[in-house]
Amino acid sequence: MEKIPENIQENPSVLNEEVDFSFDELFFSRTNESGIILSGNSVFQRISNYAWNEILSKPHKLIRHNDMPRAVFWLLWETIKNGQPIGAYVKNRAKDGRYYWVFAIVTPVEGGFLSVRLKPSSALFEAAKGEYAALRAMEINDNLKPAEGAAILLSRLQELGFRDYAAFMSAAISQEMVARDIQTDRQEDNCIACFNRLVSSAQCLQDHATKIFSAYEGNAYVPLNMTIQASHLGNFGAPMCVISSNYTSISEEIQENLKCFLESGTKVARVIDEGLFLLATSRIQREVFDHFQQDTPNDGASRDQEMEFLDQQQQSYSEKAAQGLDAISLQIRQFQQACLAMRKLTSILEVTRVMGKIESASLDASRTSLNDLIDDLGSFQKAILDGLKEIDESNKAIRFDIEQLLKAS
Repeated sequence: MEKIPENIQENPSVLNEEVDFSFDELFFSRTNESGIILSGNSVFQRISNYAWNEILSKPHKLIRHNDMPRAVFWLLWETIKNGQPIGAYVKNRAKDGRYYWVFAIVTPVEGGFLSVRLKPSSALFEAAKGEYAALRAMEINDNLKPAEGAAILLSRLQELGFRDYAAFMSAAISQEMVARDIQTDRQEDNCIACFNRLVSSAQCLQDHATKIFSAYEGNAYVPLNMTIQASHLGNFGAPMCVISSNYTSISEEIQENLKCFLESGTKVARVIDEGLFLLATSRIQREVFDHFQQDTPNDGASRDQEMEFLDQQQQSYSEKAAQGLDAISLQIRQFQQACLAMRKLTSILEVTRVMGKIESASLDASRTSLNDLIDDLGSFQKAILDGLKEIDESNKAIRFDIEQLLKAS
């Protein structure tokens, strides 16, 4: 176990107790680039149970709980040091040894970092607690380095269906915002709801694009098999060899387009995740700013300076969220172009299939299995068309929700 900081005054009778705070409370702290606490709000001070003179100018790890996987903090620091925001579930320790869970949103600011926290309560939070416990046990039992633990964490997230950590933190902040609105009897945030629908639509795009790619892989050897079958027919199979060669060329072009197709679908999902995280971050930062206006100033920090930091961050992430909508629109247009290219190739594929069907009918069916191969070609074509049809529906849904978001922005 990691050593407990010396200035934590544990009360053995409350070690397993949770610090109580309400869902409508938000707290923040600001640190320098080394993680030294420069300021915070009264909620942060009260929940941590430290006086201001005990917590200011101290490392933020002062409130770290031993149950937290070191891998999470390694991932957090790697992200924010690269100038990117991050969201994470964090279990903290108060001065008396009690614990409290938060969902923390950490963003780079001039000269350091700003961390805004809210009380989590979603189903994803419950799942995360179990994953954290398992990962922490591995760190201790196997003496894992933080980077090794982070690799295990990212691998586990993929097993749970998240493309990467960015997709996970986007889902987490979304679920926590929705859960918090329910807990505080607020109306549903229409923008968050729109983004959640966008996430679902983007997942449909990826699922259908993957199905099309799987159908291609299942038919990858059809042109070779057609060539082999045609060669067995001698001169009678010459026309079919030409048809097979044409199909080979089309197949290779389809393969190249499928790579772009899958990549484009992934980009759509990624920019939607980024947009959702930015929007939710902007909303939370705006709420913290409003709360801090009514807050009691803390000793040792400039209230005006903190207000300026919060205001600048909120405005910055509002602008980034708006830019995110433009990025989504751009990626959707590029994805639609990829769909159009696939449709054109499918039309050429249909011509090749029909020519093969006609030529096969003129041959002795008992001497060749060309008909079966051409039927496979037809199945592949149908898989592409069915997938593109479903993708069209997802594209329409995405365009509709983007329009709604643009109207609301």
